[in-house]
Amino acid sequence: MKSFIFLIIFASLASCSADSNNSNLELSDFIKPEYAFKESMLRCNLVPGGTLNSVEKFIPKLVNSLSQIGDSPDELFFLFPVIEDEIETQTFDLLLKYKEEPSLDRFNLLLADLSFGDIADCNVSSALSRSLRLTNQLINLSPVIAEVLECEYIDGYGYATMKLVIEQFTDALIKNNLTIDIIYSEAENLNGNFQWSNIFSSLDSRVNFVESWQELEISKEIQELLLEQSVCKSSLIYRQYKVL
Repeated sequence: MKSFIFLIIFASLASCSADSNNSNLELSDFIKPEYAFKESMLRCNLVPGGTLNSVEKFIPKLVNSLSQIGDSPDELFFLFPVIEDEIETQTFDLLLKYKEEPSLDRFNLLLADLSFGDIADCNVSSALSRSLRLTNQLINLSPVIAEVLECEYIDGYGYATMKLVIEQFTDALIKNNLTIDIIYSEAENLNGNFQWSNIFSSLDSRVNFVESWQELEISKEIQELLLEQSVCKSSLIYRQYKVL
C-alpha cells in the first residue's frame, strides 16, 4: 500500500513561518529522542534446499544457546515478509533488541557455531539502531503484523519537529479508541534517516485501523505534513514471531 500507513502517523503543526528551518534546527538541539532500547537486524535467505521447517527446528537450539551467554539479546524475533496476504518463504529477518550495548559479533559467531549457514545465508550485521516506543499500547502477542517504513527527513526537519506532532497524534488515538503499537528508530551511523514500525495484532486489525483513521478529518492534514517533513520508501509488511 506504498507509504500510506505512514501518512496516518502525523498531525498538523500549529504554524510555519519563513524562518521555520532555522527554528527547527535550534529546536533539535534541545529535543532529543529518549531511547529505551537498541535494535539490530540480520537479513537472511534460505540456502538451496533449505526450508522454513529447518528454521523452525533450529530455533530451540538457538534459544538454548543464547540463554547460556551473558550478553544475549533481551528479545529476539523472526520476521517473514507478507506479500498479498501470503508469507514469503525464501527470505526472512532476525531482529534483536537490547537494553544494553549488544555484542553483535558474538551473536554472529554463535550462529556460525550452530551451523546456521547450512540453513540460511545471512548478512553479517553490524548496524545498530536506537529505538523508542511511541505509544503505550504494547501488543504482547506472537505472531503480530509489523509494517515497516524506511524514511529520511527533509532538510530542516527532524525528531524535534516530529515530537510536537506525535503528541497530537497519540492524543487522537486515545480519543478515538484506536489501537496500534508504534516503534521509532534511528540508525546510529545514518543522520537524518529513521524507521517507523506499526505493529498490529493481525492483518484484519491493520485494515480496520486504516479504515477508521481515514474517516477522521485529520488524516488529510497528516498526509500534507508527511510530504513536507520526510520522504519514505514503500512500506514492507512482515509476520513477526517472538522466540526470546
